[in-house]
Amino acid sequence: MEVSDKHLTLRLVAAAFFFVVAVTAIVYGVKELLRTPTGWQEIDGGSSATSCASDFTLLYDVGSGSGSAKEELRRLKAAYSAAAERAYKLFSADEEFEGVGNPAALNSHLNEAVELDPELYEALKLVEASGDRTVYLGPALEVYEGIFYCTEDWQRDDFDPMTNNELAALMAKIAAFASDPESVGIELLGDNRARLNVSDEYANFLEAETLTRVMDFGWTKNAFAADLIASSLIDAGLPHGCLTSYDGFTRNFDGRGTDFTVNVYALNDGGPVLAAKLDYSGPRSFVTYRDFPLSDEDVWQIAVRDDGTTRTRYLNLSDGLPHVSAHSLLVYGDSVGCGELALRTCRLYAAKEVSVAELGSVSGVQAVFPEGRTVYLTDPDAAVSALAEGYKAEYLK
Repeated sequence: MEVSDKHLTLRLVAAAFFFVVAVTAIVYGVKELLRTPTGWQEIDGGSSATSCASDFTLLYDVGSGSGSAKEELRRLKAAYSAAAERAYKLFSADEEFEGVGNPAALNSHLNEAVELDPELYEALKLVEASGDRTVYLGPALEVYEGIFYCTEDWQRDDFDPMTNNELAALMAKIAAFASDPESVGIELLGDNRARLNVSDEYANFLEAETLTRVMDFGWTKNAFAADLIASSLIDAGLPHGCLTSYDGFTRNFDGRGTDFTVNVYALNDGGPVLAAKLDYSGPRSFVTYRDFPLSDEDVWQIAVRDDGTTRTRYLNLSDGLPHVSAHSLLVYGDSVGCGELALRTCRLYAAKEVSVAELGSVSGVQAVFPEGRTVYLTDPDAAVSALAEGYKAEYLK
């Protein structure tokens, strides 16, 4: 086949032009692939076995800092990963780590002074100031939490004090000890040193029942973990994020006045309903209590029996049993962290009924709870949007 040699110069110029265009397009495409995306995105905290990052979702506004987005993202991932690992070790009640003063260290050295990490010491200060003694229900959780690893009711009955009278009696004994300051309590000694004191009677009881977790942050653990992680990121110069755990704790630490929304769920017609949305601008802390599952992850905190009834981790201090005062309760505050918010309100949820008067009197805390098809709010300035069909909002006076 003969090739025409007419217009050779023009054809060479055109070939060169298209070659340049192709190279430019390839270079641009490679740059786009390598470019760090900016804006709100979910941040990976790693998958270490000694990290609580898998319990959380961190959303961060990448590129909002003064440096490059690439460098900011690198620092963010490193800081988040380190803080999540530190929080895991710091609040563990059953695993000690070298160089870490945590609840497990206190539990294994009863009636002895133990040097704690400063963040844990500050958390224990909040526990003492709140007067709440939920952290001393560790032995009750130790005998009860096996229910969340069961798949059949006949298995659950071994761990369910609501169907197992022998277990209920044991939980009541533990609750009586936990409620008694003479039987168990934390003594803060200063300089980040503390002693977990137990009476001889209680020590003998624990030994007889082979129980070891005297103090345990339990379901509030991720509340304090959220505070630690958020504070670590802020201290690292990364202050534009929102951290949420699967078990109901949200710490929004973005102080720029950005608009956010939090969901309010209700239980109606046998299933969860997105009853309303609460609009707000951060920073703000939230604790969401509920006794019904929303995702597969909830199997670790809500056990569903064959008859549809559920068991939660919210144990009542009066009898050690898993009571709830409502199907869901959302509490929030602008000037408190998740840990303090949980301590101020947990006894009001682990109860047999909602005390509206007490909810409205908790300092620095506002509450939202659905009942029937009404969403009740204690905050008259709360902005409610997207009410579900048939639902209404009512502000409590």
